Amino acid sequence: MPTLPIIKIINPRSRDKNKSGQTKKPFQAVAEESLKELQEAVNKNKKTVIFINRRGLAGSIICQECGFVPKCPHCDIPLCFHLPSTLICHHCAYQIPVPRICPNCGGYRLKPLGIGMERIGQEIKKFINPLPSFALIEGEMPDDKELDIFDKFKMGEIKILIGTEALLRPQLEQADLVVAASIDPLLFLPDYNSEERVFFYLLRLRKIAKEKLIIQTLIPENKLFKYLIERREEKFFEEELKWREDYLWPPFAQLIKLTFFHPNKDKGDKEITAIRNKLDKAILKLAPQNLKKNFSILGPAPAFIFKEKGVYKWNILIKYKYFESKIQRNRNPLLGLNFFAPLLTKNELNLRNKILRAVSFSNRWRIDIDPKDTL
Repeated sequence: MPTLPIIKIINPRSRDKNKSGQTKKPFQAVAEESLKELQEAVNKNKKTVIFINRRGLAGSIICQECGFVPKCPHCDIPLCFHLPSTLICHHCAYQIPVPRICPNCGGYRLKPLGIGMERIGQEIKKFINPLPSFALIEGEMPDDKELDIFDKFKMGEIKILIGTEALLRPQLEQADLVVAASIDPLLFLPDYNSEERVFFYLLRLRKIAKEKLIIQTLIPENKLFKYLIERREEKFFEEELKWREDYLWPPFAQLIKLTFFHPNKDKGDKEITAIRNKLDKAILKLAPQNLKKNFSILGPAPAFIFKEKGVYKWNILIKYKYFESKIQRNRNPLLGLNFFAPLLTKNELNLRNKILRAVSFSNRWRIDIDPKDTL
């Protein structure tokens, strides 16, 4: 039977203070304790994988004193950081200025979440001696180049592999040491299934780690780390399912994402507001009295990436609660909690389509049933 890896949680915010609470040195993407483990692996000629999040943008901000992350009071989802200095909920459009001090502890060290592969590479060059061969890998590179890197890592020609979700591919075999250097930005994406997604990533990283898995996080008290260490996956999924039931997210409701594109922000605001009003009226007019509350509409709100290639993008989310179907609780949660969702009955399907067809959508709209995310 294979030996299970040691799982170690490291809180980077505790590494850079002296006893008086003053900062001793600038922020490092790789914590000092992680660097020590990395140096030891290099000294023993072992292989290391360093995982970071795939997003270049900051999902939110976090207090480096207490780990507080601002959440929307209406949606119970982290607010998203936008330049120049605004926090926005991408579900209901609630927004506030970025606070100067932490509302939870009064601390002033509020920082955007997010680090890049290049920064980790620079720190390895700076702190690890002798410098081993290392490579950066991400999903956008050509398949043949990616496979060549995996092969060289397997053969020991590359000792340290730094990458994003591309590291989770089955082509990557085990490494002696695995470091999840930047997991928090993924955890705080303004999406209902962020915690489940991160938990699956960590399960995969745990499988890759032969000897030790190190997780750097500013929120070590999060339940998913506890259940990962205790290997109580069923408890995590049980609590996640309860949260989704309480807040009416899949698999307890079907999600419909309406995405609107427009090159003019002001005109786009007017049109998407008009469509939201039409949806409200369609539900009021066409849904039976006892089923009107089965439709819950969030937004319109700016998409996670609001402007791209000169075009603005907004989302409206419709949560459609089943009134005949029952979720399939006998499914294996390791397949994903959305696999618990039932197929709509004919009556449920007809009512949903009747509401959507009552609204005239132009070619600027994209309708996504059961979207993979809400961003």
